[in-house]
Amino acid sequence: MKKQTYQNSIAVLFALTWGLVLLDRNAITTLFPILMKAFNLSNAQTGNIVMVTGIGFVISSLLLTPLADRSGLKKIWLVPVIILSGIFSGGTAFAGSLMFMLIVRFLTGFADGPIYPLMTSVLKVQGEPKKFASYIGLMQLSIGIIAMIIGQPLTAELAIRLDWHYAFIFTSLPTVIVGIIIWLILKEVRTATAEVQASTRDNTMKWRDVPKIFAYRNCTVSYLANVLIMIGFWGIVSFGTTYWVNEGGLTLKQASYMSSISGVIGLGWALVVPIIVDRFGRKPSASIFSIYIAASMLIIYLTKGLPAQIAYVLVIGCCGFLSVIFVAIICQESVPPAMAATTTAIGMAIGELFGTSITPRILGSLGDMYGLKIIFLVGAISTLIAFFLTFSLTETGKAKLDKESTI
Repeated sequence: MKKQTYQNSIAVLFALTWGLVLLDRNAITTLFPILMKAFNLSNAQTGNIVMVTGIGFVISSLLLTPLADRSGLKKIWLVPVIILSGIFSGGTAFAGSLMFMLIVRFLTGFADGPIYPLMTSVLKVQGEPKKFASYIGLMQLSIGIIAMIIGQPLTAELAIRLDWHYAFIFTSLPTVIVGIIIWLILKEVRTATAEVQASTRDNTMKWRDVPKIFAYRNCTVSYLANVLIMIGFWGIVSFGTTYWVNEGGLTLKQASYMSSISGVIGLGWALVVPIIVDRFGRKPSASIFSIYIAASMLIIYLTKGLPAQIAYVLVIGCCGFLSVIFVAIICQESVPPAMAATTTAIGMAIGELFGTSITPRILGSLGDMYGLKIIFLVGAISTLIAFFLTFSLTETGKAKLDKESTI
């Protein structure tokens, strides 16, 4: 296989994988209106399900990704967690109690944790360096197509026509299949073998190097901003469908179609955002998108009907990409290459800890007290704070820096 063909193949496979992983993870939120009736759940209890998934994600991100960086091996770590992600997500179909569901969703999150940072670090080593931002955009594009446009309506349709158990089984099988294909195609490239670690000691990631990541101002600021973005984003992901069905006057099918529309719009975000980020720079782009998200959340909270629905479908894809700008682009460009995967993993883990492990439980309780519309007000406030934090960032975009150096 030619080098370029191989690079394009793994980029497409990784994009497909991430779309399927997000489909598996978010399938349960699409089905929450059905599961709430089946298991007699409150909003707070559905928040607990999202929370334990996030806890599993955080633990594995912080535990497994640094181990993979230390070993210099990626394939041997990546493929098993992809396959396990599909297996555990499909295992949700066999949940007969809330406790079983909490356990299997924790395991799903644990398998998901290292997948994204490992895939991006593989692309950084084995891919074409000039196409790294395009690879990230392709992965976001896959989320829009697979997890949103196709996945959510398909999940809802399977649950309505067959049963929610089958919905989990059929949506998880492709993840296992893609994991097997990656095992057959992906090459293992050692970034630091055991034989040469002694001679490259200064260039390999060590546990004691982890605190040094926080010495980079861009990383610390990006981590904080990402947490604030994740509060609003996972509020929508966790409770958006439930809000529209239980309080917004839509049926489950209508709500799933609206999510599908947001996925189509997400394709536009995936195409436009990388251009804006490269042309205007990382720092200005982070500021622009933060204030846009805050305004959109406020519109959803203050209005009803079509205006709120339009703001809703426009904002979801932007939230996901802004998180990528913070933890996958700005952070990786701010640290030495040996720290890149771990730096992104830490950013994702911190975002998950607050965005999916803590926030859904709190937002679920607030939703029980004040109605689920409160999640949009909380998201607007948290994202507005993130907007002000972006002014503390230092520009990392090579094109922007090169342009400024010539002036």
